Amino acid sequence: MNRLNINKILSLAIGGIVIFIIAVSAIALCTKNAHPGEGLRHEDPLPESVGKSKSAFNEIGQIRVFTREDDKSKKSVIILVPWLEYDGNDQAFYEELDRKHLSIKNLLTTYFATRTKEELLNLGESKIKSELKEQVNETLVLGKITSVYFNDYLFLD
Repeated sequence: MNRLNINKILSLAIGGIVIFIIAVSAIALCTKNAHPGEGLRHEDPLPESVGKSKSAFNEIGQIRVFTREDDKSKKSVIILVPWLEYDGNDQAFYEELDRKHLSIKNLLTTYFATRTKEELLNLGESKIKSELKEQVNETLVLGKITSVYFNDYLFLD
C-alpha cells in the first residue's frame, strides 16, 4: 500500500467520525433528549446591582471549607463568596450584621462542612440558599435578610 491510499483511508475514517458525531448531535437535539447547559450554575447578581429599596451586606468574605467525607464520596473543597440582601437602608440592622459577620461566616462554614458534596449537589443551590437564609435570620434580632447570594460557588476535587 502506498502513502496515497493510507491518506485516503484516514481521510474517509475522519470524515465518517465527523458525520457520525453531527448525526448523533442532530438526533439528540431533534428528539429533545439533549439539554444543553443543564447543570450549569446561573450567576447571581452582584451586590452593586441591588435596587434602591434593598441593601447588600458583603463583608463576610471568601469561605473555603472541606465538605464531609462518607463511604461513597471523598472530601471536596468548596469555595464560596456569599453576600446577603436585606430590605431598606437600616443602619442599625447593618451594624448588627457587621457585629455578627464572624458568627454568620461560622454558620455558613458549618453548614457546608457537615454535608457531603453529593448531598449539596442533590439539594441544589436554591434549597441551600433558602436553608441558609432561615438559619441566618434565626440569629438576627433587628431585622431579617431577604436573600443569600454567592459571587463564587465552586467545588474543587
